[in-house]
Amino acid sequence: MIFHSFIFIFAVGLILASIAGWNEMDRAMLYLILGIVFAAESIFGFYKNFRQRLAE
Repeated sequence: MIFHSFIFIFAVGLILASIAGWNEMDRAMLYLILGIVFAAESIFGFYKNFRQRLAE
């Protein structure tokens, strides 16, 4: 669960940095997509973890 929290925080930071530096970076779109993929993966990990905890 802690791992998914770190990944989610990193993904949000990556998304915000790519939006803030949209005109200054050449690969801002790549970083934005990467951040969205990381965020989706960590949210799925949270969901899976909570679902297992509720089933117990």
